[in-house]
Amino acid sequence: MALPCARSPLGSCGTPTCDRLLLLLLSLRWVLHSRAQAADTEQDAVPWLQRTSQDLSWQRPELTVIFRRALRDTEKKACPPGKEAHVVDENLILYKEWELEACVDGALLAKQMDRVNAVPFTYQQLDIFKRKLDEFYPQGYPESLTRHLSYFFHEVTPEDIHKWNVTSLETVKSLLKVSKRGKMDAQVAALIARYLVVGGQLDNATLDMLASFRPTYLCFLSPEQLGSVQQDVLWAVRPQDLDTCGPLQMDVLYSKAHIAFQNMSGSEYFARIKPFLGGASTEDLRALTRQNISMDGATFKKLRKEALLPMTIAEVQKLLGPNLADLKVEEGNSPFRDWILRQRQDDLDSLGLGLHGGIPNGYLVLDLNVREALSGGPHLLGPGHALTVIPALLLALILN
Repeated sequence: MALPCARSPLGSCGTPTCDRLLLLLLSLRWVLHSRAQAADTEQDAVPWLQRTSQDLSWQRPELTVIFRRALRDTEKKACPPGKEAHVVDENLILYKEWELEACVDGALLAKQMDRVNAVPFTYQQLDIFKRKLDEFYPQGYPESLTRHLSYFFHEVTPEDIHKWNVTSLETVKSLLKVSKRGKMDAQVAALIARYLVVGGQLDNATLDMLASFRPTYLCFLSPEQLGSVQQDVLWAVRPQDLDTCGPLQMDVLYSKAHIAFQNMSGSEYFARIKPFLGGASTEDLRALTRQNISMDGATFKKLRKEALLPMTIAEVQKLLGPNLADLKVEEGNSPFRDWILRQRQDDLDSLGLGLHGGIPNGYLVLDLNVREALSGGPHLLGPGHALTVIPALLLALILN
């Protein structure tokens, strides 16, 4: 096929059609790869690419560079004679990166992982080894490999770890031991999650080892295991570390944190206990109202609904302090909505926030723990209906 700009300098060929045709030339590397595969050899492709590069050198220097780079990549696909690795040793340090790609097998690396850790490879070389292992184990590393990873554990990501099947506590301990150097908190949390998801149990020695890492793993532990966590761990907890914890876990964590911070008071105590307030009781929240603290809306949102609902408007006003306006911002979301629905509208109006959804004036609130009387949410009765229903309610109480 003849190109419209074959006889003129490239700078004078500025039409879109010509530019598209030149881009087509740049895709010849893919074509060459297909030819090489079809012929089962690259000997015919390489000379052709060399000639093409020379023929185009008159047009634009950078085009020549691209073709030469394509030629070099084509030449790098095969491992040079005598270079194929049969053992992991210091000689591999001298290999070029493309030689490592071509000459080192993932099965060899898995079999000789102890040698991979013993030889002082560069970070770039270790990246190549990890890529080879990932290709060899696309579904995740087997435990026969993970138990021998040692410092190569630093090369893996949390996403890699979530593919593993970790059943041995000794594997967990060995990887925790090599994780103390470097920022490995995310990997440690993923490792603990994978071990616990298959029913693994952490002993006290392992929990002690975890104390040296950021506690992003806490929500993976059972309430019983959380009971054995060192109090020192609680001092490093951030709110986001507990985002996925359940009510039973928060119960344990709050109780431990309350004891750990009991010698503090006021704003200092509140700053420490704040991440754990999802496990606080109504009495605990009322105690906070007497300490002159100001709870933000984000923390209020994480309070247990059962603990918040009995709080009065005056108590919530003291709890939020200058952040009281968050009630209006979040009035449609739980637990704000649940609390608002239980307050009298007159009392809500007194806050001057424009809150809606409270109990209308003149209605009674029936909050009985009787199965027949409750179907969800507070029940409102108008003045005219109250006397009619009272005998039935008294009978329900007697039967209950």
